[in-house]
Formats: sequence, C-alpha cells, structure tokens
Amino acid sequence: MSDPRRPDWSYLRPMVSTLSGPAAASLLGVITAVLLTLSLVGCAPEESVGDRPVTAPTNIDCPGEPVPTELTVTCHRIEVDGASLAVAVLHGPDPDRAPVLFLHGGPGGRAVADRDRWLAPRSELLANHDVVLVDQRGGGNSTPSLDCPEMEYRGPEDNAPEGLAEDRACRNRLVSAGFEPSTVTVGRIAADLVAVRRVLAIDRWHLYGVSYGTRIALELLRIDDAAIVSLALDSVVPPDADETADLPDGIVAALAKLEDRCTDDGSCPVGVLEPLRRTLDRLARDPTVVQIDARSLTFDDTAFLAASVRTLSRPGGPVALTEAIALADTGRLAEAVDRLAPVDASAGTSRSAGDALSEGAWVAVTCGDQRPGMAFKPTDLDDPVHRAEHGRWSELRARCAAWKIPSSDPATRTPVRSAVPTLILAGELDPITPARWAETVARWLDDVEVVVSPRWTHAPSTWNPCATHLVTQFLDTGDRPTGGSANC
Repeated sequence: MSDPRRPDWSYLRPMVSTLSGPAAASLLGVITAVLLTLSLVGCAPEESVGDRPVTAPTNIDCPGEPVPTELTVTCHRIEVDGASLAVAVLHGPDPDRAPVLFLHGGPGGRAVADRDRWLAPRSELLANHDVVLVDQRGGGNSTPSLDCPEMEYRGPEDNAPEGLAEDRACRNRLVSAGFEPSTVTVGRIAADLVAVRRVLAIDRWHLYGVSYGTRIALELLRIDDAAIVSLALDSVVPPDADETADLPDGIVAALAKLEDRCTDDGSCPVGVLEPLRRTLDRLARDPTVVQIDARSLTFDDTAFLAASVRTLSRPGGPVALTEAIALADTGRLAEAVDRLAPVDASAGTSRSAGDALSEGAWVAVTCGDQRPGMAFKPTDLDDPVHRAEHGRWSELRARCAAWKIPSSDPATRTPVRSAVPTLILAGELDPITPARWAETVARWLDDVEVVVSPRWTHAPSTWNPCATHLVTQFLDTGDRPTGGSANC
C-alpha cells in the first residue's frame, strides 16, 4: 500500500548512483536536509498530538560509524513531551508500499546507530519500503539518556542487594538532573511513536517488533490501530505475562527441546537437564570464583543459569551451551564459563550514552511496567532450575526497590484485541520469550498466523534467513505460511 503523504525522493537517485565519497555525502546531506524540512515541516512549525505538543523534526548527522550505501539515509531529532528522540529514515530505492517502523528490543536498546544491520547487506524490505528506526525514550541517542556509567559490571554478584550502590548512584544523578526514570514506560514510548508517525506525515505504516519491541508494537496496536497496515512480531512478549510464573517452565521447555535435539545427533550423550541440575545444586551450596580475563567472577546457581539462558538465546548458543553444561558437570567450571563468556563478556564493556543498552531505561520499564504483573511466588522449589530462576527474581525486587520506580498504568498490562493482519514467530529453543507466549497473544487477535520452529532460539528474524524471509514476505505481500510451520 502506497502512502500519498510520503515525500517523493525519486529525483535524488541519479545523484546517488553517479556521486561517491565525501562530495556525494556532503551534497546529499544538504539537499536531504532542505527537502525534509520542506516536505515534512511545510508551514506548520508545531503539531499537536492529542494534548502533547510535538515540534517538527531537526535534521542531524547520523550517529555512529558511517555506513557505505547507495541509499539515502536521513537522521533527525523529533521533540516529544519530555524527550528528544533520535530517528533515522532509510529510504528505499523505489518504495511503493507503506513504510515499516522497526521496534528494537530491550528495554533500553537502540536502533539508529545499528542501521548497518539494514544497509550492509541491504535488507530485502528496502526494495519496496522506507524503514523508520527510532531510539526509544531513555535509550540509544535519544535524550535525556538513562545510561548508567556508574553501573560498571563486575560480575554476576552485582545483582545482589548489597551490590546495588551503583544503581542508587545512577538514579540519584538522574533525578538530581531533573530526569525522572519513571517517565520511561510502555505507554509513554507508544505515545511517542504516534507522534513520530504524525510528524513524519505517515498516514499508515507496518510495524515490525522484536523481543521487547513486540510489547511496544502491541501497545501501538491498542492506541493507534487505524494507522497500522500489518504487524510482524518476533519473539513476542504478552502485555499480561507473569514472567516469574512463566519463565521457569519456559526455560525448562527450551532446555528439554535442546536435549531432544542433541541426544538425537549424539552431541550430548548424558543429556542437558540433569547435568545442569547437578551443576546448579553444587553452585547453590558452594558458589565458585572464576577468573575471566582480568575479572574474578563469582558464580552461584542463579548466575550460572542466567549465563546459560543468555547463551541459549543466541544463534550459536545451543552448541555452546551443550558443551558448557558437559564441562561444568565434570567439575571444569572455568572451561564451562569460558564457553559462555564470549556471549556474556559484552554485558559491561560500554557504559556511555548511546551504547547498546541503557541501564536506567531497562530498570524503569522492567520495574514500572513488568514487575507489577509478577507474583514472585516460587514455582517448583524441588527443581534446581526453578530455584535458580527464582533467585533472579528476588534480585530484581531488590533492584526495583533501589530505583523507587512506581507502577505504571495497569491498562497497558491487559491483552490487546485487534483485527490487524499479524504474523508471530516463535522458537522452541527460546528461553527468554517462551514459544507458548505466541499463543497467549494470538488468542486475542482476529487475523493472525503463528509460526513456530524447533530450530529457532530468540529473535530468529534477526539472524535466521528463513525467519527473515517470512517477515519480509508478509510485510511486502501479506502472505503468511499456514499450519504453523515455517516451510523454508
């Protein structure tokens, strides 16, 4: 579906193909800034979105490393109530269908500085669509930033209540500067994106959300349904999920699926779950210090399970985790952690504004939007996996208490009903957003297809060619596989 209000960039394309290097970038930057100002601003310097004033976009240099591309890429700031959002528009060579808004994961993630994921190599979506990237309130290059340089990661023990001095220091700094973390909520982020759509003169767009981005997509569906052409949800998070009740079973289910796979191919002759349970039991009784690079990290059962979950959620995670569990079960914990460390080492390597995770935004949403829906009741204390996961939720309660985040609007924690065409992808190996959450969301949607694969872990459309193709095909044509199978 074409959007008659989208600016026409066709006469810029000959310049893109005939110019290169700094001269091309400079000339295109000037022309693009002028055209966006004329086409998007017109004669109205400010627009009202509901009762929230929204000013026209300001053109800026794109943050991060330059990305070589023949496409026109423009970056902007859009002022909304209490925040300045970083926005990038990736202009397709000949878009004849509605734009796509990509909703990044997190909470506290980013999209604008990671535009290379769309441009090198070029996403198939850009053949027929412009793609809009937005750093959500509090994260990425949006301001105010809720990044926390105080929270330098020293190890898994940092989550313990006595290790939260850095959390309190970050919160106090933000509040003293006039930035209230509790303003970063699912509801506010969704309202911001409605403002972005209107300021960019987009009547209707497609939504493509991944992981936590699906939570924002569903809230947009709740408040701006008429402006959404279709909705692709990868690794969906239900608004009404109780993670403390659902995730222990979800982790066990993903590990059981991994065990089925690796016992079939002979790569884990003693299985996965029982060796992991033995390791967790041992670490619960006797936490162990492991040297990683220059860091000494203490691993108890909760820390080892958290590292295992993060590892399994990554594309190469199933193989790495199988090896790590086998090593840990035979007492070779340092070697086991070394298998997990490449996945987890980035947890604290960058704490500057604009980095891949805004810690304050993560805490604000987790504590304000998600914690109120959590029961925090132990699910099965006879299972070491459940016990270790319950330990993580106990640590979260302490963190939320340190940040003093109030509960957000409870209306955002209710199921979303809609007839907008929707595609949901889920992986049976995903321990972060369990595959059964897809059906939890789907039961409220009138026009939905759920596709589940035993080969996928978390966020498959960001790394698996089949899943990527399914999303592109759906957003391009509306076609979806039937019967719940990927068939590719």
